[in-house]
Amino acid sequence: MQTVYLNAPIVRRVVLEGPALRIQSRQQADRYLPLARINRIVSRGVIHWHTAALMRCFQMGIPVTFLDREGRLVGIGFGAWPHDGKLSELLDQFFTLPEGPQRLIQWFRSQSRARLLRLLRRQSLEISDLRIRQAREQLHESWREKFPGTGEAPVRAMKSLATAQISRVLADYRINPALLEPGHDWHGLLRYLAGILEWELWDLALSGKVTPASSDYRDVVTVYQSHEPALEQKIRHIIRRLWRWLEHSGAYLP
Repeated sequence: MQTVYLNAPIVRRVVLEGPALRIQSRQQADRYLPLARINRIVSRGVIHWHTAALMRCFQMGIPVTFLDREGRLVGIGFGAWPHDGKLSELLDQFFTLPEGPQRLIQWFRSQSRARLLRLLRRQSLEISDLRIRQAREQLHESWREKFPGTGEAPVRAMKSLATAQISRVLADYRINPALLEPGHDWHGLLRYLAGILEWELWDLALSGKVTPASSDYRDVVTVYQSHEPALEQKIRHIIRRLWRWLEHSGAYLP
């Protein structure tokens, strides 16, 4: 199974050709990608997707992540996987409890804070303000001091790629897509998990392990791909911790 990265303006159009996607590119021969071999798709920039191609991806449970030209997340289309996973059931029932959603939000915040503090210890950094936005700004400053002349840290672009990877992992757990969407104070399961993983990406960046050869997005993708297996393990570890917490929180009664 492979992750497919499509980048505009090189890639112009995606159409369905039988059991495969036909990728039409500028000044290149068309490529045919068998759908049965695709794990997930990341589509960056303005690429014309034929409806039939997109529908077949969703029917086969292949998440498609859409990014803008700068690599920022625009949205994700989730495949039609079954929603009968045990973790999905636990989350659904937890949301019916009077304090369920707020307790879940607090759990994610505590996990994010713990990962941030571990990052600071590993990098021997001191940050006076641990609020997410302020901490991120100070980490950017540490990046510029440590790697002068390299431009902006690649973490933002990698976080979008990590979000696509998280969506694929959640498909394996058969999570109800409704849990991934924001509502009221709930920002969506996908965003919370990506927020925790962001500190792992910062750890890689400040350790010099994800410094692209250039600011070109394709270089960022290449660097990210080299860390995908390790990051998937971290994603699954976070999800397993969430699962155990839901089972032993005392608020959920089987």
